[in-house]
Amino acid sequence: MHVGADDSYIALYEPKAPKAGVERDYQTQGQLNHVGIVVDDLAVAEIAIRVEGYQPHSHQNYEPGVRFYFKDENGIEFEIVAYD
Repeated sequence: MHVGADDSYIALYEPKAPKAGVERDYQTQGQLNHVGIVVDDLAVAEIAIRVEGYQPHSHQNYEPGVRFYFKDENGIEFEIVAYD
């Protein structure tokens, strides 16, 4: 569930009990899945995040926009997204 506004949100996630031997796609920090931040220019945002020492990963392009993720020093995942 995404909770927030048009330009930022928090994604909450309640995992189901994992099946034996099956890895989950989503990682969580407690019940927080990730924090989403909407930007106008994904490339500019990625440069700024790299300058701060974070490592973007999972670059994806699907409706309604393009995105990547990174984790901070506390293990909290952030989604940076630019909508089409």
